[in-house]
Amino acid sequence: MFSWQHSKLIIKVLTFIIGFSIVIGIIPSLFANPNQFDGDMYYMDTVGQNRSRPPQRPHPDLHVPTVPAKPDITVFSNEPTDKTAYPYIQTTINFVEGHLSYKAFLSDGTEVSYSTRGEHVRYSKCFGDLCIIVSQKNLLGVSNSSTEWEKGHIFGEERYQVAMGHKAALVASDRKLYLYNSYTNHWDTISLEQETLSGFANLYDKVAIITTRRMLVIDLPSEVQFEENLLLRRIYQFEMRDGFINFYSGSKLWMFRHQTEAFEEVDLTD
Repeated sequence: MFSWQHSKLIIKVLTFIIGFSIVIGIIPSLFANPNQFDGDMYYMDTVGQNRSRPPQRPHPDLHVPTVPAKPDITVFSNEPTDKTAYPYIQTTINFVEGHLSYKAFLSDGTEVSYSTRGEHVRYSKCFGDLCIIVSQKNLLGVSNSSTEWEKGHIFGEERYQVAMGHKAALVASDRKLYLYNSYTNHWDTISLEQETLSGFANLYDKVAIITTRRMLVIDLPSEVQFEENLLLRRIYQFEMRDGFINFYSGSKLWMFRHQTEAFEEVDLTD
């Protein structure tokens, strides 16, 4: 028989073994989620299958901009209603983008190339008898009546609006209007002085431009500009026809006659 001292020793050994086993069982639970009291909540694996997998903190994607990027070149839309009956316009010129170059193919089969090395093309389109390219350095235009790309220099504006016609194209910034004339293969610059563009149209050899202060009619073959002040009025509707252009402003009508090349004011209340 064991003595009382042997019994006390066995009891101490058993107590140590039991206590040690309890501690061993608790330690993994303590380290399963060391951040459970730091204010964030995570999933705790109580089954033990994924106990060795560290918790994943949700990290924000720093590469996603907080404000959606806005395009710096947009297609211009007329504010006044355009009632012009445009004929079906077929594109008679085309271009393809090559390696650091654009190649335009004219209606007679002529190929006209332009190197874009060192330039970033921001906009390009063909319509009717012409093609244009807008880069960060230049405005470029080519037409069926030209043999090379014509440059029109810009002055570092950030935003542009583009309007395409059959014989002319417009690139508008906040400060200037750049008009490409397919008859002369030339870029004309029109300054905007405390005014903004509100309307643009091109039918055959005439261009109509409406701003908040004036109306412009441009004869493309001669490049002559005709201007009429709006006198604080607003154009609500316009219409281009073969022999004249009508600009409506409430009870007033400004009619531009092709034959006389002049504006005529008509009172519609009579």
